[in-house]
Amino acid sequence: MVPSLNYIKTSNDNWPDSQAKRLHKKFINKHWKQVHVEEQKPITDLNPQNRFNLQARDIAWDIPSVSHLLKRTVTGPNIEEINAFINNGMETSIQGLLADQEPPSPPGAWVNEELPDWSSLSSDERQAIIQAYYNRMRVFQKWWAKRMMNGGLNITEVMTLFWHSYFASAYSKVFYPQAMYQQNNIFRTLCMGNFKDLLRQVTFGPAMMIWLDISGSRKEAPNENFARELMELFTLGVDNYSQSDVVAASHAFTGYVTNGVETNYDFDTMEGWGYWWTDWHDFDDKTFMGQTGPWTGDDIINMLLDRDECAVHICKKLYKWFLYDHVDLDFIDGMADILRSNNYEIKPALEYLFSSEHFYDPTFYGSNVQNPVQLYLGTIKTLKMEEQPFDTNYFTEIQNHLDMILFEPPDVNGWLGYRTWINSNTLPLRKAMICALINHESPFGSFGNYLNIPSVAQSLVNDNDDTYHIIQIIDNLVLLFLGIEANETLSEQLLNIALDGAEPYDWNISLPAYHAQWSRFEDLLMYMIRLPEFQLS
Repeated sequence: MVPSLNYIKTSNDNWPDSQAKRLHKKFINKHWKQVHVEEQKPITDLNPQNRFNLQARDIAWDIPSVSHLLKRTVTGPNIEEINAFINNGMETSIQGLLADQEPPSPPGAWVNEELPDWSSLSSDERQAIIQAYYNRMRVFQKWWAKRMMNGGLNITEVMTLFWHSYFASAYSKVFYPQAMYQQNNIFRTLCMGNFKDLLRQVTFGPAMMIWLDISGSRKEAPNENFARELMELFTLGVDNYSQSDVVAASHAFTGYVTNGVETNYDFDTMEGWGYWWTDWHDFDDKTFMGQTGPWTGDDIINMLLDRDECAVHICKKLYKWFLYDHVDLDFIDGMADILRSNNYEIKPALEYLFSSEHFYDPTFYGSNVQNPVQLYLGTIKTLKMEEQPFDTNYFTEIQNHLDMILFEPPDVNGWLGYRTWINSNTLPLRKAMICALINHESPFGSFGNYLNIPSVAQSLVNDNDDTYHIIQIIDNLVLLFLGIEANETLSEQLLNIALDGAEPYDWNISLPAYHAQWSRFEDLLMYMIRLPEFQLS
């Protein structure tokens, strides 16, 4: 049976109606999004040496290479997980990393909630619903943060974040938490599946139809927003299409509508339905990429996927996210061939990347600026605090001030990453907020955390290693925090902070929590967090 779209609107100008939109906008501006200060220039002194004089070499499956892989693909890997990958071997480890996961329980029953009849509600009732939507989105942010910290040795949550940036959509415009959850669930379910299926599910899902104004676009006045971004951001990249292609595609995407949680697109027949489709869709011939016919949105997608530039574009985005901002075009060509030859299945392309000598060239180790969400959540996990009772609003405040709000990317481009993460505002904030996990001097007040310093130290000890505990701990901290192996100079510097004149054999993992040794260990953690290299992975 075709679902009901009783409350469908023909334009996003008054979505879902003018009064609700005004209340939502006021609430968003006051509570959801930080007002950005004047844009700061990125800090550029974190640039590692030239990365591209690469030579083929056998892959050494050891602590540095495994640490590099896991820091790029999971949130906050620990020493136990690194050792597990080493013991399992490369092939088994990568298969596990890319294994399909059971879908998690949703963040609440509201994900399937029907829409209210806005026309029958008073202003107070509308305000209460909008407040409830806002509260749900904050719960949703915390739910996803917990998923990232507890995702284990699997790439699913990081891939979900990748696609959230790739197909950027924001709650401030989408309005309905149900639509944001639907899209997030699509990313998680299809994150390593077929890109063709993923693109169709995202395109004809309510969040994207609202975000890029597909909904309500009519043959008399087609909206070009989605058509342009479909080519530039999702499939071909810049300079691979013309304005006439945008116009033709915009006509093909007329007649599709959503009420916020349902759409009039039938995934089985690949057509629209209802009077919106019969009256609003342009059934005339259109010339797109040199081909003429009565194209629909699906036809446009199929023609774009047939172009070689599409696989190259996807692989560039994956490469930049998981390896380095400046791509190696020869490697991208090989990766794109894998993607095309596997009918746009994403997992083989990821296997190609993570099994390549290119990925494990040591010049890439510690070369990428970490995004703030994974940096912060990964530090929480390294400090064994992931089960602490963080207040729901705390995660929102952290994301707001670090300039990466889940479900609120800055624009259609998503998060650009790399050096854009670091500027004269965000760098000191990163350091202060992460140090607050240790010294409790949070700019947001107390949030109920307790750092068990002896437990953290114990997690960094190698049971079968006869080296003094403090030396093991420092070596492992450097690996987890800085993404590199400790050299002699750095090790000696860190050892001096931890020992403060004592000898390594004086350092005892079994000392009680109030012992002065643990205060020095806190000083060690704070010192490392403030190092520039801490921002890298």
